[in-house]
Amino acid sequence: MFIEAVIFGIAIFIGWMILDLVRERSFRKESIYQSFITGIAAALGWIVLELIF
Repeated sequence: MFIEAVIFGIAIFIGWMILDLVRERSFRKESIYQSFITGIAAALGWIVLELIF
């Protein structure tokens, strides 16, 4: 359950980074932090969904 959430969070982090790279053509610290926070939120959301269902 938690391994799946971590994998999902990492996938969201990488996907968000790719979208930022395509949109802005560079990496910035701010976009990396935003991607990291989004990945954590996605992983926590996955855990909550697993607990509910």
